[in-house]
Amino acid sequence: MGAEVFLCRRLLGPDARWLGDGAFVVERGRITRVLTSRAASARAARGAARVHDLGDAWVTPGLVDAHAHLELSFLAGVLPRGLAFGAWVREVVARRNARSERELEASVLAGARRLLAAGTTTVGDIDTRGSSARALARTPLRHVLFREVLDAYDPTRTPAALATVARRLPRRARRSEGLSPHAPFTVSPKLFASIAALARRRRSPVSVHWSETEAEVEWLRSGEGPLAALLGPSPRRSGLELLADAGLLGPTLSLVHGNHPASGEPRTLARFGATLIHCPGCHAWFGREPFPWRAYRAAGVRVALGTDSLASNDALDMRAELARFAAAHPEVAPSRVWRMATTDAAAAVGLAGEVGELAPGRAADFVAFEPSAGVPSFDALVHTRPRVRSVWIAGRDVTVART
Repeated sequence: MGAEVFLCRRLLGPDARWLGDGAFVVERGRITRVLTSRAASARAARGAARVHDLGDAWVTPGLVDAHAHLELSFLAGVLPRGLAFGAWVREVVARRNARSERELEASVLAGARRLLAAGTTTVGDIDTRGSSARALARTPLRHVLFREVLDAYDPTRTPAALATVARRLPRRARRSEGLSPHAPFTVSPKLFASIAALARRRRSPVSVHWSETEAEVEWLRSGEGPLAALLGPSPRRSGLELLADAGLLGPTLSLVHGNHPASGEPRTLARFGATLIHCPGCHAWFGREPFPWRAYRAAGVRVALGTDSLASNDALDMRAELARFAAAHPEVAPSRVWRMATTDAAAAVGLAGEVGELAPGRAADFVAFEPSAGVPSFDALVHTRPRVRSVWIAGRDVTVART
């Protein structure tokens, strides 16, 4: 199959620059050239196997959801806001365990359709039971499967937990495999070290829930607080110290939430090149204290955005996450907020240089948004939740609904 040319009047091209009356060339699902003049675009179109005119749409890279739990999509609107975190966890686990494998796969597919409809083309999804691996292989959504593992500090559970993720995914899904040791308060140091070794052998990205609640921070450091009766003896180390001891700190690690960093911890994350993933919709759903953006910004930490799940969010819509973050942190430039849901999110899921930007060598994953009044701007993309006209992955139209 020959080259295909996509004509654009408004394109967010390489280095996040808005281009007018240009085009990009796609071969085998990847961008080979970005053309910045009408004349060059016309010449390319004459020799193309197929030409797609995207009209007056604002064409941007597809959005990247750095953290989701698509298997929980069946919980949309089920759990009440304001539920205490411990009670919320118990409800989620009980309801998930009551679902069959077929039901969980249907839940993943429903969540994937929501993401695609809202302009997300790549997701980092937490997979607890294999449902996401089976379901997402049947969708066009580009994905990295973070296979969850935990042992709750119970040494009798450690070998089985490790064995589960040590078994390779089917060959079709293997390329998109990551690992997710759940959190420092649910994963023992021994299991953390084993996962770190496995991740190094496989060169897999790793995602860990970290410093989400004050209760986990308190138990890890002192063995006290509401988790003490549930978890038993504490390691009396911070979560970040446990991750460092295991050899997990580095550029392939993403830490989710990070609501309660201790003094100096943001600088540690920046020094090791780890990514912090913030989920604004989930943060608002629980009514949490303001996200400590300034501490991460001052330290130079890369921050990405995600949706989390429909058990603690009212949508799987990265446009909404952009708008929520921008509203909560108006001092942040819209162009930087946009990076959190594109290039920075791509780095968080181990796909830096693959997605998140429309440039030569990148995957041809993009969205055509209905244009707003005036010239294209990051301000409009971030604040207004522009309507999706079409969604493309690897140069193929995968639009499932207009939203």
